Amino acid sequence: MEGILYIIISSLLAGILLVTHDLPVIGGSVLASGAGERTCVRILTPIILLAGLVVPCFLPTVLLPVANVLPEPGNILPIGIATVSAALIVGRFSHYPAVPFAFVAAIVGTGLASGTGLNPHTGISFALSWLVAPAICACLAAVIYLLFAFGQRGKKVHLAVQEARMMPLAAFSGLLLIASFAINNSLIFTWIPLSEGAVFAAITAPACAIPIWLFAHKHVTQAKWNLADNELDTNTQSILSLLLAMAATFILFSCPLPGLLGLTATPLPAGSLYLAALLGISIVRQRALVDGAEVLKGGIAMLLSPVLALMFAYCLGKIMDGGSAGTLIVLGMALMAAAMMIYSRWQNRRTMHRQIVANREQQIYSTQKSLSALEVKAEMTERDLLNKLDIKRKELVDFAVGVSEQKEFMEKVYEDLREIRTMENGGEKNAATDALLNTLRERMYFTREMNDFYARSEVLNKDFNMRLAERFPGLTDGERKLTNLLRQGFSSKYIASLMNITPKSVEINRSRLRSKLGLTRSENLIQFIKTI
Repeated sequence: MEGILYIIISSLLAGILLVTHDLPVIGGSVLASGAGERTCVRILTPIILLAGLVVPCFLPTVLLPVANVLPEPGNILPIGIATVSAALIVGRFSHYPAVPFAFVAAIVGTGLASGTGLNPHTGISFALSWLVAPAICACLAAVIYLLFAFGQRGKKVHLAVQEARMMPLAAFSGLLLIASFAINNSLIFTWIPLSEGAVFAAITAPACAIPIWLFAHKHVTQAKWNLADNELDTNTQSILSLLLAMAATFILFSCPLPGLLGLTATPLPAGSLYLAALLGISIVRQRALVDGAEVLKGGIAMLLSPVLALMFAYCLGKIMDGGSAGTLIVLGMALMAAAMMIYSRWQNRRTMHRQIVANREQQIYSTQKSLSALEVKAEMTERDLLNKLDIKRKELVDFAVGVSEQKEFMEKVYEDLREIRTMENGGEKNAATDALLNTLRERMYFTREMNDFYARSEVLNKDFNMRLAERFPGLTDGERKLTNLLRQGFSSKYIASLMNITPKSVEINRSRLRSKLGLTRSENLIQFIKTI
């Protein structure tokens, strides 16, 4: 019973790291493809994850044959502790610690401590497999992307149509990646058959996975959306190449096929394959999809994680066996790890302080910029209001002057008519009457008033007239005046009166204006003018 409890605790400790570090990479990649928002993918994802944990329990020789070559450790608990310790230290350096590598190395370390370690040939196979797997993933991603690019060459398809056509493939690729990831990394939960049996492992695997998922669900959701929205801002072909390359690599290293090349089946970290696939796509696209420093950190983390886990597990195994040398080594490493974590926290606090200062300075700058913009806007508004006020004042003055002039003109006409009535000579009377009629006819043209009207209209519609002149420089003065009158809503009757022409002439001028504006019979002239 004690051994079973140790196995469960060890699986929980290592499983938490797997869920919090690797699962967001898988989920974020699926979300970035668009398939993660489909109902069928949401429903099938948890089912496939649980099935991927349970199925390898009954097929250990077909799926994950690595379980048959790992040593049977004497002490179980050091595996989980060593895996967690290594991942925490490496996690301070990179976002993608190689948790599966650390877990396998911890099993090997405890086996070495108890005298049941791997033979050198198997150890070399593991090391080579851990180095070759990311390289294979990068090559597969590059080849798949080139195939997508070759298939789309010469096809003029709208982006929305292309996205819709690729969505079924994205859903299939996402589910395939989820299944292959679960099967490949199920060793963390399904290595129990080595001692207790497949049925017990099939029950224990989901029993360990479900509480881990409930514990880490919020963190995983935030992390995968952050990856999908910020890191995978690229085209659909790149994301599909990423999904298919990672899934193919997981499948390849979950079966005995690598043995033909002198390698071995092994669980793989999703973060390492993710960085490798993005690097391969970046090379063929000649555009960086991932920061080079992040790839370098991920490579170092992939190498450092199993080394630390092996050392921790070996020393912890020796301590539990009563060895004093192992105790001193573990204490020294614990002090080193504590010093690294303290330094890392100090660095994080300094970085956070700098970010806070930078954010405050940015806020001050944004506030000052907003205030300056408001001041400029207020000044422009004030000028506009003053201009409008001046225009209104001028209109009142002109109105008063016009009333005065009209009164003087009417008084003069009145006096002229009185003089004409007193004339006795018919010839003189007719001549005076004709002169008065000519004066009235000239007054009816309102030449000066119309010039004032057009001048004010030019001022009030300055922006419109500038746009009209830019778009249609070939319009005459009369056509521009007609356009302004139509825009202001005057009918043909009033336009004829204002322009001192007949309504028929107005219709002819409107027809010519439509021709110059390039309008068809079905297009409304006034509506078009209002859109200028």
